[in-house]
Amino acid sequence: MKRRFIAGAKCPRCQAQDRVVMLTSGDNEWIECIECDYSENRPTHVEEPEVPAIPDEIGVIHFKPRQK
Repeated sequence: MKRRFIAGAKCPRCQAQDRVVMLTSGDNEWIECIECDYSENRPTHVEEPEVPAIPDEIGVIHFKPRQK
């Protein structure tokens, strides 16, 4: 099992900072708080946001060289 602390992360339950560790075992990943024993499994499926079929307006910007 591999353990890694997540720098700057806050526990969703107790809000303790720098107490959250990510655990990896095979294909499973989850986080645990070493302060309050909170744990959460990493989602196995995350829905991707839909990409619009028609892109937003695209414009061209011309930059002028800086005058000295």
